[in-house]
Amino acid sequence: MTEPIQYKGEDTRGRAAQLTLPQKQNGEDSDSHKPEQRGDKTKLPSEKPGYDAGKTAQPGDIHESGRKVLDLVSMMGETLLANGAEIARVQDTMLIVGRAFDKADIDVFAISNGIFVTLHHEDKTRCTQIKHVPLKTPNLGRVAQMNQLSREICEGRYTLDEAMAEMERIAATPGAGLLQQAFACALGSGCFCYLFGGSVWDCLAVAPVGVLLCLFQYVMGRGKISKVMQTILGSALITLGGMVMAALFAGLNMDKIIIGGLIILVPGVPLTTSIRDFFNGDYLSGAIRLIDAILVAICMAIGVGVIYRLFY
Repeated sequence: MTEPIQYKGEDTRGRAAQLTLPQKQNGEDSDSHKPEQRGDKTKLPSEKPGYDAGKTAQPGDIHESGRKVLDLVSMMGETLLANGAEIARVQDTMLIVGRAFDKADIDVFAISNGIFVTLHHEDKTRCTQIKHVPLKTPNLGRVAQMNQLSREICEGRYTLDEAMAEMERIAATPGAGLLQQAFACALGSGCFCYLFGGSVWDCLAVAPVGVLLCLFQYVMGRGKISKVMQTILGSALITLGGMVMAALFAGLNMDKIIIGGLIILVPGVPLTTSIRDFFNGDYLSGAIRLIDAILVAICMAIGVGVIYRLFY
């Protein structure tokens, strides 16, 4: 048996307090007074088998990985939104990719020309990014590649750095070249002219008009001319080209040539995407895209009307 611990308080003379420790009796070891250890629960983390101090998650590491995930999902959303993807696809892709990298607590809000992303860290801090995405010519090829990348990320084929590199490669993928665009405009205008009742000769006559429109838009785009002026001047050029073709070659249908050329300017992707946004309940984004499509149609009418009024 051991004597109990005795504590002597400080007396009136100011002598220090003394602590009397129990004395060993009958060869009893002082270690017997230590509390009983139960497994690894009383051990320090560094005393446990297989412990590696380098694997301990530090707040700085958590924030760094969170910022990388935030950069990845925001850039993926920006690429999808800028190239014609609907809002539901953009938000779902960003959420799924965030969860694939163990960042389940993420909030996403997207409209037709902006993205708001907030990532919640494990230490209760938050990181937010806001991106402005101006409306521009869509590229559905990039949307398809980004969808495939998100699927492969969910399957675990990419690390965070590899996914970022692949996403940047997709975002930098160039679109169709000028020759390809010119060929597509010639072929598309001729085919639509035939669908609207034009003859074979009308289709052949509208092909150079479509190529001329493609070159005109390329020059206007390089000059940073606004979309409104590009549409007005482009529709005026098509109308003038149709009149010239009908005047040079007898028997051609001027109306069918003009209609075939104007189809190139019709905003098919924004109009279709706005309808899909309405069906998905994204009324604000659907309204923005619908207004953009209506504005393009009004500009086309202005360009055609002005040329008709001046020369016909």
